[in-house]
Amino acid sequence: MPAVGAHVDSTDPLAAARDVGAQVVQFFLADPQGWKKPTEHPQAEALKASGLLIYIHSPYVLNVASLNNRIRIPSRKLLAQHAEAAVQIGAKGLIVHGGHLNASDDPEIGYDNWRKTLSRARDDGGFPLPILIENTAAATTR
Repeated sequence: MPAVGAHVDSTDPLAAARDVGAQVVQFFLADPQGWKKPTEHPQAEALKASGLLIYIHSPYVLNVASLNNRIRIPSRKLLAQHAEAAVQIGAKGLIVHGGHLNASDDPEIGYDNWRKTLSRARDDGGFPLPILIENTAAATTR
């Protein structure tokens, strides 16, 4: 039987899941528009013990596909920080948008930047949970 889920507020994901009858939740561990490392969630132990399937959504600013080093390099770091924080609350995966490029940028370079990110992570022992790349809603390119 399929599980029913919802993207819920991170303040009290357990109550939010209960309120909508969700068996699966997705939420942010930090400001979705910010670059700050996530802090420990106040319900970390309760979330791990809850039996809920938990998925964390990375901040929207994260963009490892970018050709801009000032975006791509901090994005790699932020991705690793969110993966580590997600596993600390028992999350099953970290959802991240594929990123975007400028209209004149070659998409193959963006794909290659993702390959490099995943390869570097693998060389460092890998991510502690699956990284789920979500296609971007309303995107006009691949």
